[in-house]
Amino acid sequence: MKNPMLIDRRTLIERALMLVGAGAAAGTFSASALASAAARTKPYLDSATFALLTAVADTIVPRTDTAGAIDAKVPATIDALLVNWASGERRYQLSQALVEIDGLAHTAHGKGFAQLSATERLALLKSHDEAALKVGAVQAPRSIKNIMAGPAFANPGYGKLKELIVLLYYISEPALTQELSYIHAPGEWQPSIPVTSETRPAAGGMF
Repeated sequence: MKNPMLIDRRTLIERALMLVGAGAAAGTFSASALASAAARTKPYLDSATFALLTAVADTIVPRTDTAGAIDAKVPATIDALLVNWASGERRYQLSQALVEIDGLAHTAHGKGFAQLSATERLALLKSHDEAALKVGAVQAPRSIKNIMAGPAFANPGYGKLKELIVLLYYISEPALTQELSYIHAPGEWQPSIPVTSETRPAAGGMF
């Protein structure tokens, strides 16, 4: 197993492909291939479902002082993965995770998740997240396959959808150049350093 401190961008891409059931094909693709596919592929999701995915992604990784999931084209990349590399079973699982979220919105507010305000979306998804991501009993034996499958969430479809959104965001150019990097600053230890445009890390090394 790889040292977690040495995980590179290709490994994270392989994990993203594994999340959509791409299996053995995972090792042959790069971030640029995913971006190209997202740009040229005929959409898998219809417009209403894509709007729902966009709303969910924006709620999980919203734009703040840095780019969010929409800026990083996460919804389009997920759609490209569904077209090009996802297994039929995983397409269904991820689609049902979205349908379930939309159903909760209709039950609570009488309208779809994409039509809710940002505050309503966040409140609904936080509640759903808490229930869906409860971890059950650890699978035995502790094989590599079981470890790579991830936690046994109460709602595995939603767990994979959320991980995919977060993972694709953090391997995107906006995230890597605006948020994720380590800048070594020798000198005395300071327990709290304000994050400013000068001190915010930029992860060009992974990109």
